Amino acid sequence: MQGGVRRQEWRSPAVEVGDVEDSFAHEASRLHKEEQPMPALKRALARPLRAITWGGVLLGVLLVTGLTLMLVNDYHRRLEAAQRQSRALAVGSERLLALELRNLERALSGIAADAAEVFRSVPVQAPALMDASIGGVLRRHAELHSIVVLDSHGRPLTAGTGDLQLPLWTDPQRRGLGSALYIGPPQRASDGGWVVPLALAMADGRWLLARLRCGELQRIVGGLDVGPNGLVSISDAEGYMLARVPDPHGTVGRRYDLPRRDLLGTQAVVELGSVPGVVDGVPRIITISTLEHSPLAVQVGLADEDVLAPWWPYLQASVAIVLAYIAVLLVLLYAVRRSTRSQQAMAEELKTGHAELRLAHQVGRVCTWYVDEDAALLRWSPLAREIFGVQTDALPVADFFARVHRDDAARLQHAFDQAFAGSAVLDQVFRLVLPGGEVRWVGARGQRVEVADSERRMIGALTDLSERYQAREQVSEVERRFRLLFDRNPAPFWVFDPDTLRFIEVNDAAVRQYGYSRDEFLSMSILDIRPREGWDEVRGAIQRAQVGDPPDATVRLHRRKDGSVFEVRAHLSRLDFDGQPACLVLAEDVSERLAYERDLAYRARHNPATGLLNVRALTEQLDEQQQGYTIAFVQLRGLQLVADTLGREIGDAVLQSMATRLGGLGARCGTLAFQPAEDFVFAIGAEHDTQRVLDDLLQIVSAPMRGKDSLHQFEPRIGVAVHTAGDGHSAEQVIGMAAQAAHAARAEGNVVVWFDAAVTTRLADRLRLAGRIHAAIDNEFQLYFQPIRHASDGSPAALEALLRWPQADGSFIPPNEFIQLCEDTGLILALGRWVIRAAAKAQRRLVEAGWGELPIAVNVSAVQFFNSDLVAEFTRVQQEFGLARGALHVELTESSLMRKPAQAMQTMQRLHEQGISVSLDDFGTGYSSMSYLQHLPLDILKIDRSFVADVETNPRNASICRALLSLGHSMGLTIIAEGVETPGQLDWLAAHGCDQVQGYLLGRPAPLERIIDALDEVAA
Repeated sequence: MQGGVRRQEWRSPAVEVGDVEDSFAHEASRLHKEEQPMPALKRALARPLRAITWGGVLLGVLLVTGLTLMLVNDYHRRLEAAQRQSRALAVGSERLLALELRNLERALSGIAADAAEVFRSVPVQAPALMDASIGGVLRRHAELHSIVVLDSHGRPLTAGTGDLQLPLWTDPQRRGLGSALYIGPPQRASDGGWVVPLALAMADGRWLLARLRCGELQRIVGGLDVGPNGLVSISDAEGYMLARVPDPHGTVGRRYDLPRRDLLGTQAVVELGSVPGVVDGVPRIITISTLEHSPLAVQVGLADEDVLAPWWPYLQASVAIVLAYIAVLLVLLYAVRRSTRSQQAMAEELKTGHAELRLAHQVGRVCTWYVDEDAALLRWSPLAREIFGVQTDALPVADFFARVHRDDAARLQHAFDQAFAGSAVLDQVFRLVLPGGEVRWVGARGQRVEVADSERRMIGALTDLSERYQAREQVSEVERRFRLLFDRNPAPFWVFDPDTLRFIEVNDAAVRQYGYSRDEFLSMSILDIRPREGWDEVRGAIQRAQVGDPPDATVRLHRRKDGSVFEVRAHLSRLDFDGQPACLVLAEDVSERLAYERDLAYRARHNPATGLLNVRALTEQLDEQQQGYTIAFVQLRGLQLVADTLGREIGDAVLQSMATRLGGLGARCGTLAFQPAEDFVFAIGAEHDTQRVLDDLLQIVSAPMRGKDSLHQFEPRIGVAVHTAGDGHSAEQVIGMAAQAAHAARAEGNVVVWFDAAVTTRLADRLRLAGRIHAAIDNEFQLYFQPIRHASDGSPAALEALLRWPQADGSFIPPNEFIQLCEDTGLILALGRWVIRAAAKAQRRLVEAGWGELPIAVNVSAVQFFNSDLVAEFTRVQQEFGLARGALHVELTESSLMRKPAQAMQTMQRLHEQGISVSLDDFGTGYSSMSYLQHLPLDILKIDRSFVADVETNPRNASICRALLSLGHSMGLTIIAEGVETPGQLDWLAAHGCDQVQGYLLGRPAPLERIIDALDEVAA
């Protein structure tokens, strides 16, 4: 029995070692806290480190502060010196310029006085005499380009070029205080150089005009030393640059913003400090000096870069000094800290050695005991108090056995007696009942020994085994629960031998899932439920699995007894099963979930209606490839209209047919994606001929698409953008460029547009135009009116209101540029309401002018027709202006009616009830069926201008017009032909029974008042 107990005691060594390690860690931590080195010793060791640290930091702060003050002081001194230098240069240049201008003024004053005398004395010969005199002056003064005597209007009286702008710039602001010399804006001379006009008024109303070469002013500023990036310039009252260093050729004659312009004409010197240059943006220390007698300013600037160039090495040297100091300080601190740690480690080692034995007893929960030869008292070490909760160091042996569990007392007593007699060694495990009733498992080992004076004593050790036995009970409970979980788990479980791969145990769920009986399973290996191609993977997974590793949860294919294959997430883990190594597998059927996830992944990257990639997946694919390609962004206008008009089923069928067409080209030449509801994105590989592929693409999208009962023609718009490897653009950006080009193609009426910077500019202009439309609705738009006349006699029948957007320069923005833009931005509703009201107001004016019988036709867009209460708007303006029934007509297009046929018919019927006639505009260009049109409440059909062109000579157009006239009259409708521009067209239409005609031959669009005047003139 004792041997059995011992074997049971060591059955779970892993648990016991773990318990000892936990106890050891706990006790080591507690003893470490109790046996810490003395605080005084630690403080003594740490004191030098703190002193060096704080001293080094303080010294570093002083060093940084001193260097900073020195650098800041030097920085400001350099800036102040540069400001003084720029002031001196500006004042010196200003004085030279003032001297030059005073000399010129004196010379010109003398010439003006002579000229006035000559013109007074001999006016006829005066021009020739003055030409000779001026010629001599010009030869002596090369700085003067020309001198001319002008009349009061600036026309030349002597040889040379006049200045018709003279009256504009000879105002007081163009001369200085006390000076009669006017200085005009710079001009380009005949030789290509720049000159400054100088005008001096003569007593007889004439002017003496001299042109001073700007090169003379350039000479004044050219010799000044202002450094590589410095600036010296001379500017006039309006900011025109007359001379400049550097780059006179690129700046002279241009106008720039001149600071402190209020000082011109006064003697002043202004220091501006460091400001960026208005020409090149270079920061400079600027001084401006103005002339008292001339409206000119001299500006001198020394570049901050030049001024501070010697200062930067000081800054770098200072930073290097600080960094070197920090490095030395860190090295010193490291050395001191390392020495301190070494001393502390030695102190800890000295304090730790004496506690190791006590720690071992505490961790092992072991106490020593002995019984003297008289067997009266059982004595133990002080640790027994803590282990067994007793407050005494000795206990009568009888009392001790009284505390032993009654089931273990007899066995322990017998073993103790044998050991005490010296015939055996005591080695027992028993239960001890503590005073509080708690039961502890205790291991006792001991034997009889002889001590001094031949005294016999029983001595040994007591070990607290309670935690070990509790852990063993927990393991048993875990095993029981595992068995319960294994057998009753709804997921298939099995255990197999990792060496033979044969099944050891399976649960009922595995039997149900795989179709094998339990006996069949136990005669099989795990390879029997795997396809042959998965056998090597199984062996590798088993070899990699180790006890304690997390379970391997790889998805694998398994085979049922009936041969069907399904996907399983097999969680494999190694364990000990009944004392032998084994592998535990939980087989989770994930077939449906993985199929669902694959479907989700597919839908995340593909458009479900077409099966093509979506744009996001295309961008990811292109970015991963990192190769060159060309994007063709295809917009098929009218594709969505098919679904809206004919139903979702037909729309999807047409869309899938188009995707199939394009998919063949995409598979051969690149990758195709779809972006609902009308856009295809085609990435053409760089290895293909892009133009040939685009030609094939255009041919595909331009061909009619056959639906269930009809053909559908779409309006393609293709934007093209090119990506080359390494250009820095992502696929999303390139697709955006192609989309911009497609929008530009739509806006400009083109089929294919290649992206370039101009496309972005045009779209930006279009957006800016959209921003102007809102304000233009109330303030800028106007209605023009074009007459519609009876074909038989040319008498007026109606007017069509046409929207115009005049500009400040007298031009007009064409409607095709802003109508579509209004629809895209949602402003078409507000614009449409304005047009209806303006047309009603115009009809009221016709009534007042005696032409109330002429109705006004108003064009209504599809957006306004379907997205506003059109009938209420017309009713409101009829009541507001007191219009009669029939005073207003509505013009609609075929395509707009076909978007929502039922709603269109209902709205047209309500318009009829309000006395508003309905015209079908551009008839013959849409795809509506005759069976549909004959049920619409129409009054008028308008034949499109494309059929009227050359109708008298083109048999095809003539045949179409005859058919349309016959069709319209058979439906009881009035027929209007648009675009009549020649007498031949008019005669043909009148001869074939056309009711009314409209076109430039009969009257161009004009404002209402001009139309009324023309009507009155014809009537008169």
